[in-house]
Amino acid sequence: MASSILHSSQLVKFLFLFVILIAAVLITSAPQADDFAAPRRLGVSLATLQKSLEKVAAPVVFSPRPGSTQGTQEARLPNRAGVVQASGDQGNLSVVVLWMVVDQQKKRLDSGSRGYLDAFMHTFLSENEPVAVWLDQVLQRALTESENDSHLESQLFDTYQLKATYVPSMTPPMLSLTLMKSPEE
Repeated sequence: MASSILHSSQLVKFLFLFVILIAAVLITSAPQADDFAAPRRLGVSLATLQKSLEKVAAPVVFSPRPGSTQGTQEARLPNRAGVVQASGDQGNLSVVVLWMVVDQQKKRLDSGSRGYLDAFMHTFLSENEPVAVWLDQVLQRALTESENDSHLESQLFDTYQLKATYVPSMTPPMLSLTLMKSPEE
């Protein structure tokens, strides 16, 4: 029973942070969009993202996120490595968020999460993009500057904008990577 209550509390925190993150994405992208009703698309389908993530360990099953009115799809990654959420048309996504577990003792991404980060990056970015280095720097800054507060940084990479958010209040602590179309595209 206590485990169920703890899990519910963690889920509420996770959903609250996800809603705030999506709202921030929508607010920051709205002024730059030519047509608010037609958000910028990533050029990657949900099926392509799913196949890429499945190469890491096991099948990844997307399903509608409970309570979503925007058609957000969500999948829990195998071995408790994290969660991936995707919004937009299933044939051409507009926003994707990868939540990865941070190993609190070693203060780095959990080894299970690292494989999904690599697969995620290869789905959207060329191999010469230094995203992994940037994320490691974001995580280190977040851990050294404030171990109790969330930390947000953003970076433009060619055609995409990435936002990394470290959330130490989650159990376990999580680092999210939000990917959307660059406002300059």
